Amino acid sequence: MATKYILAHDFGTSGDKASLFTTDGKFVGTRTTAYPSYTLANGGVEQNPDDWWAAFCKSTKELTQGIDVRDILCVAFDGTYPNCLCVDKDGNVLNNAYIWQDVRAVEECAELEAIIPHELLLCNSDGKIGANETLPKIYWLKKNKPEIFAKTAKIFPGAQDYIIYKMTGYAATEYAPAGNTTMMKPDHSDWSDELMAYVGVTRDMMPAIHKRTDIVGEIPEKYAEECGLAAGTKLIIGSGDTECSMIGAGLIKAGDAYMNGGTSAGILALVNKGEDVRCIGGLTASSGTSFSWLKNQICKYEQELAKQTGRDVYDIINESIASAPVGSNGVMFHPYLAGERDPRNNGKAQGSFVGISLTTKREDILRSVIEGIGFNIGVIMDGVRAQGLDVKSVVIVGGLGKGEITRQIFADIMDVEIKAPKYMEEAATIGGAVLGGIAMGIYEDEASALEKYLEIAAVTRPNPENVAKYAKLKPIFEKIYEGLYDVYPDIYDAKKWLTGEDA
Repeated sequence: MATKYILAHDFGTSGDKASLFTTDGKFVGTRTTAYPSYTLANGGVEQNPDDWWAAFCKSTKELTQGIDVRDILCVAFDGTYPNCLCVDKDGNVLNNAYIWQDVRAVEECAELEAIIPHELLLCNSDGKIGANETLPKIYWLKKNKPEIFAKTAKIFPGAQDYIIYKMTGYAATEYAPAGNTTMMKPDHSDWSDELMAYVGVTRDMMPAIHKRTDIVGEIPEKYAEECGLAAGTKLIIGSGDTECSMIGAGLIKAGDAYMNGGTSAGILALVNKGEDVRCIGGLTASSGTSFSWLKNQICKYEQELAKQTGRDVYDIINESIASAPVGSNGVMFHPYLAGERDPRNNGKAQGSFVGISLTTKREDILRSVIEGIGFNIGVIMDGVRAQGLDVKSVVIVGGLGKGEITRQIFADIMDVEIKAPKYMEEAATIGGAVLGGIAMGIYEDEASALEKYLEIAAVTRPNPENVAKYAKLKPIFEKIYEGLYDVYPDIYDAKKWLTGEDA
């Protein structure tokens, strides 16, 4: 009997990752196709949905070379959220997607909080509106681009929502992307007509909300050749990238916790299971992006050395990081390169290096970036522990977990054991494959499926001496944020008028 496969697509911030697995959990391979983000001085961060579609087709075709695509049982999705992508009644895209990192709607948050009854905003645990969420982005668009809003027939909060809609004409989303729009009822059971009315959105403008294992369509003949899949292949809605990463990291029971080491790194701990997964913790706006920024803007030497030697550039950077002492000789970095979600909820926060002197070495700068990411996530961990969950061990997934030194720094700052899976960068697609297999009746549940997929490759334990040093430094990290808090809005505004992007 021919081997059967599950294809999972992860629409991340920097690109689409496609992973292929056999139905018995064997990893076949991964292909990633990058797409650009367009960053504006007003806090806007956009992506072209046509790039998502092109990446979907390219990743699929490259990955499935030599495979009979008729043996692929389904395609399961996950992706970034909350976004704001509008299409007209004919399905034509009206705007670049305002992705989850987009915080242009800071002022709109304040306006909406002033007029919306607090009880309606309890769809968010803190009763506040974040600038990255879909509701304020729609309000910003309505105010600043009324011609687009007037033509809008559908609004998509999840990246994969659009891909499914393009292929099927059916507007669908899942509870996780929907639940981060600030547009649902407090119990997250459905869209809130009363809440959406404040920005002029009606129920028919939003996609239908599905359970994560729902089959929402199939590859049509029209797009089969273009995307490289067989017509009739089932499409599984899946979930958000965070939720699928949680599954891929093995979070299946209350108390399980993981560290997302991707673009929006953070800590999430599971407190109950259900169709609308409830967690405590939070995710940052640009932790993984800060490491990428370090590579692209500061580590030119390491990039050139990587080209000459054929080594991974991050391995070279990590060697420099490891050569610097704990505390980076007093240099501290705040990783607010795109404002901040958790633990600050401050769209105007700015990145910074503090403590640089004539004795500062290049290695100190490099290490301070990872330590700053760790301190920031450590604040989130403090919040998790303050709610009564004594986290002693986490599974790490994503690029920040690849380096032994980065895992050690995170372990020491948060005083926690860190477990690294064999396929840590495929956690989201593993989660998608698990959901796809459940949808197709291959697996009974997540726990039994993960026995086939999840393998721990390394364990990093905290160093008590380093833990004590970081415990003394962390309050300083906090004081710097507090000291700069009133300056951030001035810098935010200055960037807009300096670049002319004040609209």
